[in-house]
Amino acid sequence: MIYGYIRVSSDKQTVENQRFEINNFCEKQHLQVNDWIEETISGTKNYTKRQLGNLLKKVGKDDVIICSELSRLGRNLFMIMEI
Repeated sequence: MIYGYIRVSSDKQTVENQRFEINNFCEKQHLQVNDWIEETISGTKNYTKRQLGNLLKKVGKDDVIICSELSRLGRNLFMIMEI
């Protein structure tokens, strides 16, 4: 299963650019996103309190999560490394 993960931190941001980047990458790699996870929440929130936490609980060994950039997963390197 391939998941596309999109996070915007405010209502003023849109998901279209991130979705475009993920789709563009997948097209070049001959991949197809099976499920999209979109959320509007600050990256300062712990990932366990976001949809990302639920996603991480259900992904399996061969599943893939694709995001447009690492900053979508967390606010800083320490948060990202914890994931």
